Amino acid sequence: MSDTRDRVKNPSINFPQSEKEAQYAIIHQTRRALFDETAADRSPFLKTRTNDAGFGLTRRDEQTKWLNDAADLIGALIADRLDEIKSVL
Repeated sequence: MSDTRDRVKNPSINFPQSEKEAQYAIIHQTRRALFDETAADRSPFLKTRTNDAGFGLTRRDEQTKWLNDAADLIGALIADRLDEIKSVL
């Protein structure tokens, strides 16, 4: 059976065939954990903060906007760094 998998776009974390593929797999899994829509309930970068701060407390609109803007900015910076790391591998 031939291996037709594109090991750059879909690297194997369990059975990498090279050190480079193992590195790609870690970056791939990190990106999925942080930015994949199916991980939205766990990802700090895909959550939309609301005025409800939990425990019966509320945030002001400015605080909510600041948190959402900060999460967007930090998420974009992390995504850029992951791309930079992958490009130098």
